[in-house]
Amino acid sequence: MLPRLLFDEIRYRKLNFAASLLAVALAVALVVAAPLVVEGHRNETDALMSAKQVELDGELKRMQAETNAELTKMEDDARKIMRDMGFNLMIVHSDTDMSDFWSKGYAANDMPQEYVTRLANDASLTLVTHLVATLQQKVTWTDPNGSERSVLLVGYLPESVQSHHPHDSAMGYAIEAGDVYVGHELASGLNEGDALDVLGRKFRVAKVLPEQGSTEDIMLAMNLADAQELLDRQGKVNQILALGCRCAGERLPKIRAQLSQSLPDTKITEFRSIAVGRAEQRDAVRATRQAMLAETAANHEEIITQEREGRDALQSRMEGFAAIVMPVGVLTAAVLVGLLVLANVRERRVEIGLLRALGKGSTAIATLFLSKAVLLGLLGGVIGFVGGALAAREIAGLLGVAAGQLPSARDLLPWAILGAPVVCALAAYLPTLSAIVEDPAIVLRDS
Repeated sequence: MLPRLLFDEIRYRKLNFAASLLAVALAVALVVAAPLVVEGHRNETDALMSAKQVELDGELKRMQAETNAELTKMEDDARKIMRDMGFNLMIVHSDTDMSDFWSKGYAANDMPQEYVTRLANDASLTLVTHLVATLQQKVTWTDPNGSERSVLLVGYLPESVQSHHPHDSAMGYAIEAGDVYVGHELASGLNEGDALDVLGRKFRVAKVLPEQGSTEDIMLAMNLADAQELLDRQGKVNQILALGCRCAGERLPKIRAQLSQSLPDTKITEFRSIAVGRAEQRDAVRATRQAMLAETAANHEEIITQEREGRDALQSRMEGFAAIVMPVGVLTAAVLVGLLVLANVRERRVEIGLLRALGKGSTAIATLFLSKAVLLGLLGGVIGFVGGALAAREIAGLLGVAAGQLPSARDLLPWAILGAPVVCALAAYLPTLSAIVEDPAIVLRDS
C-alpha cells in the first residue's frame, strides 16, 4: 500500500519532487566534488614539487659532473704545465746559507747521493714527485775560441723512480756518460756531435739547448758521475730538484713536515712561479664553480619555495571556500526540502484531515511524508554522487590538476547514499509533525 501511495504522490506532484530532487542532488554533488578537488590539488602540488626537486637534483648532479670534469682537466693541464716549466722545489742541506745560495746560484754544502734514493723509496712522501739529484758548481771554462768564461757545471742523475708515484714521463735530463748538453749562450760555433773540452776532459756535444732566459743558458750539463769526477766529489750531490704537489692551502709547511721525517738534516725551498699561479687559479675556479652550484641550488630552492607557497595559498583558499560552501549547500538543500514538504503539507491539509477523520493514524501519514523524503534523499544522493564525481574531473582540469591526482570517490559513496536520506528526513520532520498534530475537525470546518 505504501509504495503505491508514494508512487501516486510523486506522479501527482512531479514539479515539487523534481525541485526537491535537484536541490538534494546539487548539495550532494557539492559535498562530493569539493573534497575531491581540494585533495586532488594537494596531490598535484606534492607531485609537482617532487618533480621539481628531482629536476633540481638532476641539474645539480649534471653541473657537479661538469665541474668535476673541468677540474680534472685543469688538474691535468696544471700538472703538464708545471712539469713542462720545470721543477718548483729544491732540497738542500740544512746548513746551506740561502743568502750565499742566491748570490752564487748553487748550494755550497753537499749531501750524500743516497739521499735521493731514500726519498724515492719513502712511501710516506706523497707531496713531492719527480726527484732529480744534481751537483752544481760554477767553474771557469775555456771555450773553443780560447776565452775563459764563468759557467754553471751541472751533473744530472736521471729521475729516481718512486714506485708509489708512477709517472708518464720523467723530468730532468737523462744524459749518457761522456755526453754534454751546452747552454744557448755557450754554444756559439758548436754543433751536436762536436768534441768539447771541459776541465781537461773530452766530451761529445749531445745537444745544444734552446734559449731559456735563465742560468741554463750558461750551463754545461752532463751525467752526474762525470760531474762528480771532474769536481772530485764522488757520491755527492748538493741539490735535489722536485715537483711539489698542487694541494690546497699552504703547500710548503705540509711538504716540509713530510720531508723532515725522511731527511731531517735537509731543508726545502719553493720557486714561486706561474705554476703556483696556475694552482691558485685552479682553486679559484673550484671555488667559483662551487659558488655557482650553491647559487643555482639556492635559486632552484627559492623557485620551488615560491611555487609551493603560491600553491599552498591557493590550497588554503580552496579549503576555506569548501569549508563554507559545503555546509551552506547542505543547509540550503535541507531548508528547500523542508519548505517544499511544508508547502506540500499545507496544500494537502484538507486531504490529510479527511484521511485522519476516516481513521488513518498519524503514524501512517508521517510514514508517507518521511518515506518520500528518504526516497528523495536516496535518489538525490546517487545522482549527486555521480554528478559530483564528474564535476570534480572538470573542475580539476580547469585548475590544471591531472585526473590521476584526484582521489577515489568511492570513499564518499556511503556518505552520499546514507547522509542525503537522513538530511532529507530531518528536513521533512517538522512539516510532517505539523500535519499530524493538527485537529482534523478544525481542518474540515475551516475548509
